[in-house]
Amino acid sequence: MERELCGKSGKCKNVGTTLLLALALIAILPAIADSAQGLRKDLGTRPAATASAVQQVVSGRELFHRQCASCHFTDTTAQKIGPGLKRLYSRLTFSDGKKVTDASLSKWIEAGGKNMPGFKESMKPEQIRELVSYIRTL
Repeated sequence: MERELCGKSGKCKNVGTTLLLALALIAILPAIADSAQGLRKDLGTRPAATASAVQQVVSGRELFHRQCASCHFTDTTAQKIGPGLKRLYSRLTFSDGKKVTDASLSKWIEAGGKNMPGFKESMKPEQIRELVSYIRTL
């Protein structure tokens, strides 16, 4: 079954090894295709990040740095003027013990807190949603 083919350049190829590799690939391709199909099905159950969701986070980040960064850190939980916001959602509660959700964070931003002014009058609802989207990523 082993046979050498020599081209014009004088280099010879071992056809038997190449044939065996080709047959092996043909044999495993259906398994790879099934695996890929399964991954596609799994991905279908997870929400994909849409361009608008990504843009909302980017806008929220810009707004945060203009309006909030003077009082809050994003890369630590350390106190600045207000608390650091890193992993706020994974901490599960605010400093007052209330549960952290998108709705509760939106209310906190709107109404303010202990030393934090409320922003309901100075920010549009869309801007508050953008801030919440960004803070969720910290």
